[in-house]
Amino acid sequence: MSAPRTDSHPGARSARPAFTIDVPAPADAPALARVHVRGWEVAYSHALTGEEWFGEPAIARRLAHWTTWLTPGTPEADEGVFRVGRDADGTPVGLAASWPPRDAEPVRERELSVLYVEQAWHGTGLARALVESLIGQEPASLWVAEDNARAQRFYAKLGFVADGTRQVDPRWPQLPDIRMVR
Repeated sequence: MSAPRTDSHPGARSARPAFTIDVPAPADAPALARVHVRGWEVAYSHALTGEEWFGEPAIARRLAHWTTWLTPGTPEADEGVFRVGRDADGTPVGLAASWPPRDAEPVRERELSVLYVEQAWHGTGLARALVESLIGQEPASLWVAEDNARAQRFYAKLGFVADGTRQVDPRWPQLPDIRMVR
């Protein structure tokens, strides 16, 4: 487990350990599923609606993903690298995952595949710490929603730039993605 950070949590009156970063265990899967779905709600509720994306069915689907991803011996777990950000009480408030790119023609050996932080933790340094603990300063690629300017600015601060590649997932055609690389 990494040492506690002393960054202040939003609204905190004094500096206190705000978060720690570590490798999640299978027991963290339910909490990670909830953080993941809440992250989608913050990022995509302008384009997606309903329980399929944000309710209990979405949480159940993400729970199945996180359970597989964190179960040793599965291809997802064996190829993946995972980090969880925890608040001072040890509750997951952020998550990140990296796998080899699934692109037909990868441009980097690693992809920052998943990054979500509870909205109350935006601006605290947690997201940056998750990325740094996951992929450091190594070359990587990522996909980000084309209309998510906030996320694009964040990734640019980490050295990522859009490479001109765009994709549209048929499951959510209203949310085209662009690729960023460093």
